[in-house]
Amino acid sequence: MKKTFILIPLLLSACVTPNVAVNPRADFTAVKRVAVLSFGGQQGDLAADLLTQSLLARGADVVERQRLNAVMEEQRLTSSTAFDPATAKQLGRLLGVDALFIGTVAESTPQSSYIVSGAENARRTTVSKVSGGSVYSEGTVLGLPNSQLLSTTANVALVSRMVDVQTGSVLWAASMSYEGFDVSAAMNGITEAFARSLAQIWPELIIQR
Repeated sequence: MKKTFILIPLLLSACVTPNVAVNPRADFTAVKRVAVLSFGGQQGDLAADLLTQSLLARGADVVERQRLNAVMEEQRLTSSTAFDPATAKQLGRLLGVDALFIGTVAESTPQSSYIVSGAENARRTTVSKVSGGSVYSEGTVLGLPNSQLLSTTANVALVSRMVDVQTGSVLWAASMSYEGFDVSAAMNGITEAFARSLAQIWPELIIQR
């Protein structure tokens, strides 16, 4: 199947705020220290590292991930089993944390590039349909007359939850899709949005203007 694109740079378009749900009975003043478990799905470690960074940048007390991984390995735990209420309580006691962040990389489509050629002075050219995010032109290709280098943005969707280690209750949950020039940039855009939403309800975080 063929699709036609006008060869002009396209601005990235994405949802700028996450979908958030907050437990109305949650006491966020009791949450002083947290741990971020590796996310499930492709590049889950990167997602967890970026969420940790976003939380730290706003003043959160977050357990160092090497310490977290060492305890989980010692206890033979995984990110999925740690959500079990009894296991979450055990992990909370061992790490001295009040809540755990768990999550899933629901989608991760990397940036891709394509070289397309068209007739001289043509305003449009035909290329094979591409998947991913927005398509933008990076200019002509050296040595290939009447050509363009097209790239697609990376697409990422993350889902995350903040879980009380004492009760196993979900305190906060959020999901968001975002586009970036690569997967890391897209993930960082999401984790920053997550941290902003948490700063509105969690006193340990700094509200940045």
